[in-house]
Amino acid sequence: MALFLSAELLLTLMFTQPLDSSRQFLRSQFETTVRSLAQSIDGVVGVSVKALDTGESFSLNGDVIFTQASAIKLPVLIEFLLQVEEGRYGLEELVFLESQDIVGGSGILKQLTPGKVRMTLRDLATLMISVSDNTATNMIIDRVQMDRVNETMLQFGLTQTKLQRKMLDREAWTTDRENLSTPNEQMKLLEFIYNGKENLISLASRQEILRILSISKPGRIKHKLPSGTRVAHKTGSVPGVVVDVGIVYLDTSAFIITIMGNWLVSETHAAEVMSQIALKTYEYFDRLSNSNSYGHKK
Repeated sequence: MALFLSAELLLTLMFTQPLDSSRQFLRSQFETTVRSLAQSIDGVVGVSVKALDTGESFSLNGDVIFTQASAIKLPVLIEFLLQVEEGRYGLEELVFLESQDIVGGSGILKQLTPGKVRMTLRDLATLMISVSDNTATNMIIDRVQMDRVNETMLQFGLTQTKLQRKMLDREAWTTDRENLSTPNEQMKLLEFIYNGKENLISLASRQEILRILSISKPGRIKHKLPSGTRVAHKTGSVPGVVVDVGIVYLDTSAFIITIMGNWLVSETHAAEVMSQIALKTYEYFDRLSNSNSYGHKK
């Protein structure tokens, strides 16, 4: 009984309007499915979901702090676009790839010739997200500066979202200097991008961020969704950690889903289950968007 009550306390529900009885049953079935899937993962899992048309939302371990791996590149991208708005940089500004820029891990720039390759900052930011290029990420971080990223997150009210190291900083691991956020904070950040945040992000920057995030790439959210579904997302993974955060577009609406796992025994199994959670979430919100209040489909 104690274990059951503990699991129940992990799920915080936030309703935007009263639900009729049959609609409540549908919601309860969905919650049970998501909870069951999350509990099948050997590790700690957080999920936050929000429908962007109705505001219906829930979170499972939504305020737990997780290592972000490459999902931290989303806040870096936002800070870069904000500094473009300030005039510090231009999207078409050209930069050279130098030997001191190159780091290992994911990406393509590490395979290219330093001192010979020149590209725009727009291309650099695109590589940072679309192929999670670590070299491109560090080149962007060097320009926007770590402190500025964190100051912007605080300005957005996101107190647990922190960029604390560059990509492939091996020494950071020994001092627990991780890049951090929570399912709820990444969800709020994506909502700011989708809807705007008190005019802190211009429409043009928001559109550019969503364009880059929507470039097709592998991920846990998208893996099992119907072919052609638009997903604006950023993934991340390191040993013991799997993350995917994004916006999923339906025919007439959209929803945010942020899924994070750490202390994972198997990243492969966790990623597979996270894909199932994303599919069940898609099916739930798709059913709602295509039915009336009593479940009568279009």
